[in-house]
Amino acid sequence: MSIHKKDGGTAAAGRNEAPAGSLPRNLARVVRVARGVPPIVCALALGVSQAYADTDADARATNPPAADRSAAAYDAQQHDALIVARRAGRITPAEALQQLNAWLAAPLDDAQRRRVASDAVSIAAGDGRFAEAVALGRRFPPAQLLDYALGPLTVAARRTRDLALQGETIAAWRARQPASRDARIHEAFWHLDSGDVAGAEALYRALSQPAPADAADRIALLELRGAVARAGGDTLQALAAYTASSALQPGRADARREADLVLAAGGAASTAFDDAEAAERAHPGTFSALSLSTLQQQALAQRLRWAVQDRDERMGPSRTTSLDRVLADQDAALARLDAAAANAGPADAEAWRTVRIRLQADRMLALVERGRPADAIALYDTLRATGAELPPYGLAAAARAFAQERRSIDAVPLYEAAIARAGADLPMPDEIHFGLVYAYQDTGRFEEAEALLQRIEAATPAFLRLAPEARRPNAQYTDVSGMRGLLTLYGNRPALAQQRFATLTDEAPLNAGYAYGAALTERLRDHPEAALARFEAQAANQPFDISARAGHVEALMDAGEFAEARRRAESLEADAPDAAEVRDLARKRRAITGAQLEIDAGASTGGAAIADREWRLDSRLSSGLIDDQWRVFYDQSLGRGDTAIGDANRARGGLGLAWQRGRWLAEGEVQRANTGPYRTSVAGRVDYRAGDAWRLSATYDGDSKELPWKAQVTGVGAREAGASVGYVVDESRRFDLKWKQLDFSDGNLRNGLDLSWSERWISTPRFQLETRLGADASRSRAQDVAYFSPSSDASAQLSVRAQWLNWKRDDRQFFQAVEIGGGGYRQAGFGTGALWSVRYEHRWNLGPRMTLRYGVSISAHPYDGVRERQRGVFLNLSTPLQ
Repeated sequence: MSIHKKDGGTAAAGRNEAPAGSLPRNLARVVRVARGVPPIVCALALGVSQAYADTDADARATNPPAADRSAAAYDAQQHDALIVARRAGRITPAEALQQLNAWLAAPLDDAQRRRVASDAVSIAAGDGRFAEAVALGRRFPPAQLLDYALGPLTVAARRTRDLALQGETIAAWRARQPASRDARIHEAFWHLDSGDVAGAEALYRALSQPAPADAADRIALLELRGAVARAGGDTLQALAAYTASSALQPGRADARREADLVLAAGGAASTAFDDAEAAERAHPGTFSALSLSTLQQQALAQRLRWAVQDRDERMGPSRTTSLDRVLADQDAALARLDAAAANAGPADAEAWRTVRIRLQADRMLALVERGRPADAIALYDTLRATGAELPPYGLAAAARAFAQERRSIDAVPLYEAAIARAGADLPMPDEIHFGLVYAYQDTGRFEEAEALLQRIEAATPAFLRLAPEARRPNAQYTDVSGMRGLLTLYGNRPALAQQRFATLTDEAPLNAGYAYGAALTERLRDHPEAALARFEAQAANQPFDISARAGHVEALMDAGEFAEARRRAESLEADAPDAAEVRDLARKRRAITGAQLEIDAGASTGGAAIADREWRLDSRLSSGLIDDQWRVFYDQSLGRGDTAIGDANRARGGLGLAWQRGRWLAEGEVQRANTGPYRTSVAGRVDYRAGDAWRLSATYDGDSKELPWKAQVTGVGAREAGASVGYVVDESRRFDLKWKQLDFSDGNLRNGLDLSWSERWISTPRFQLETRLGADASRSRAQDVAYFSPSSDASAQLSVRAQWLNWKRDDRQFFQAVEIGGGGYRQAGFGTGALWSVRYEHRWNLGPRMTLRYGVSISAHPYDGVRERQRGVFLNLSTPLQ
């Protein structure tokens, strides 16, 4: 019998042709449709012989059962009968392969082995057993196979991504049939698989000149053109090629499939998936399960992007409706994928795994966008445990989740891995770079944050380099400029940040980012009124900006406007409960408006004029805000002093009520002590903020805690009154004037005046240096008392405080500080002497409104002409109870 060639000619069966009864080359449709192989690969690899479709009536002999055939020795007639039975469907591919493998294990001459091996490769590839076909190709190299097996082996090698075997097989094919267009087309696909798009394109151009007249050849070239265009990123050319291919042969499922894949790659994944599902329902087998799952993943990824855009344009309950639908559909897609993958062959295992990982990465991103970072982290941990290699955007999504959960230390390596994995494909700047800058900042890696920001600035010119017209503004330049201002502010350089934002808001007064940065700077510069004015102006210009609304609430709380802050916060939580800024604001509000515990403790030895030894513990427990303005609190003061004339114990408790609204703060309490002439007394204070600059305060205590220990030992008590005026320039400069009076029960009266100037001279992300220059003077009415009471005294002292940041994790920080002071003290009748002090402390900021400070101190002070040295320890704790 003869074998029909694609060009219409015939060739007698020879040494390298398929003998009678051998497998033909045209198994393309079986492989392609049943196993989802890229159509052009199969259609061209297996040739066009129709021998397998012809029925040889003389060969239809009754075949023994497969078990009996396996046991029989090789016989050419039995081989012919086996092939006839297989093509007639009387035996399965597995049964045919069982017999062929049995023969290969038996003694065969070279011709017999080549024929049996060639048929085994062809049947394995035709049945989608690509790994088995490749294993046979490794056992029997292409040089040992007949011509008709080279096409199927090429397909199998490509399906298993065995580039070496694929290239070796094509080389053997080209060597035997130099003029074969099928082999050359396969060679072009091998170039594409190897990343050599230029080589594939050169082969395509050579094959297309002159243009073929045969329809099948034209279809093959169009499909090659489509593949080359896809590899080169030319979606329109690829789609045009597949459309032209479909026009030449309407109804071809493979062409429709490739067109849908191109649509998906070109940004129309949702449309492509809908079309693919419709095609699969109409003509089952058009798409493989793997192709459908791939398209579904791409479609859901596109829908996720649309859902995020939809969310950002909405407020209220409908804001996340689209995101919730995407999450639900992702669940369904995962279930569908897992069910299909369980029935897939091992050759596709890696492809299934890749699709599943991308779908899980999309889900992780959806969870972050939905405001569920904890769930995203749990999913990431699960994927990491399985060794999944996430795409860059998946790593970035996990990093965002960690950052939102205030775990930036875990976010940094993920951002870095995302940038490294994306390589040159990641544009500069990208959201991943911005996220990494803030993550560096939040983990105390300020130098790395600055270096990365400088790289971003260098890559972001003010005007686009490639634009239809000259000097077209670069939108990203605006974002980067705003980021520079915020990074300066977060780096403890508010004065410089204020200058930057002043310039930026002058240039673009309606830019939301610049306006927010300017208002935030006013907040951190201790200007609550100016901050409120800026946030209120921004609320009028950008009423739906979430960051600005959150910042406005914080500014209202700084200004004591808790009722308005609550109303705006509740409105914001109703409008955008999923936003990270809103969740963070809720956490801060709970800390500020909730119950609070404050402890101030200390102990010292060595100051004989005051006490040889003393300790004290003052604490206050406050309720949460009641009706946005009231708090109930309980004060307790405990202490003991050991003096040369006796020892004294102090215990006092008080129940009070505090009221705060806007610029006013007032407190009053009733208190009861364990001893003294003023055991039952009242205390109160009134504070008023007269704008951003002036601070006024008045206090009264019916049983002063400043009472000297020796006075208490002798049964003396004191009432205290005080007033102060403060002038605040900004967070780095302040002036204070204070007056205090102690009215003792023994008739003594002490009046004191204190003037101070505080200045921060150096402020960087890691280090601050500030000074305090103070002078005070006092007069006492009586001197013939048991406690220290000079007729007049005065002092002047300069203190220098240096503070270092040693550790930072988001809003948690650890500082070390050293404070050194020195000056002079003059006491009436005893002249002037030097005084000095040294103080070392640790300070922990452990979240909103939670601080812990402790340390040691040593000081020297002259009393009645005798220099006394005092050593002490101290501890301060302030923590919210919600």
